[in-house]
Amino acid sequence: MKSIYLFDVDGTLTPAKGNIDVEFAKELYTWMNNKQIYIVSGGSFPRIVNQLGRDIIDQTRGVFACMGNAFYKKIKDKDGYSSWNLEYENKFRIQKPALFFSELERYVMNSEYHTKTGRHYEERVGMVNFSIVGRNATKKQRKEYEEYDKVHQERKDIVTKLSKKHPTLDFVIGGAVSIDIFNKGNDKSQVIDRFLKDVWQDYRVLFVGDRVEYPGNDYSLAKLLDEHENGKTFGVETWQDTQQLLKTKLFASS
Repeated sequence: MKSIYLFDVDGTLTPAKGNIDVEFAKELYTWMNNKQIYIVSGGSFPRIVNQLGRDIIDQTRGVFACMGNAFYKKIKDKDGYSSWNLEYENKFRIQKPALFFSELERYVMNSEYHTKTGRHYEERVGMVNFSIVGRNATKKQRKEYEEYDKVHQERKDIVTKLSKKHPTLDFVIGGAVSIDIFNKGNDKSQVIDRFLKDVWQDYRVLFVGDRVEYPGNDYSLAKLLDEHENGKTFGVETWQDTQQLLKTKLFASS
């Protein structure tokens, strides 16, 4: 049975918010030849391209950015040159957005974490990305907050509280330091509903992500795939885990 491969980016193909390792990029590019591969990330399309590089992106069949709320497909012109076209995008919908963003800022003010930098939320296509440590944090500051959160479970606590207060929204842990927010149903599982629902009988769908356990932002897609006989999820912790995974028989032979 042929396979379709779905890959998360941060923590799966790259360090969180970082660019792909040069040697791994060469290995991945070679491995991707003649395979059906899609990227499924919480990041924006420009950021994904910057992280992975155009050569890797051009080897894929499509990019589901912003939790699948924006889909980019590669098209070729009459001269054979490739470009990327936005096929669809969802909108983030919420009543009284100013009050909602003020609520997020109160979580920042009330946090006992010592370092807070720049803006703390970013509006993306169909979603919002929220971070206590802030969008201007250095790699060192992000790593320090990641370790703090492992001990204090601050993000998980915020997700639980916000989920109870806003039943029309989903809140999940994304990346190393942030929380992804989107309308109910507009999570990564929509990749299957929109594009791959009709291929189950002919293809095996394999997904690799680093946040496959609840309340991670890969969980909804992982759960959907693992409930189907032709779907399978592989949880990793680092891009090095993915590098080793690609050498296994299941990935090497499909």
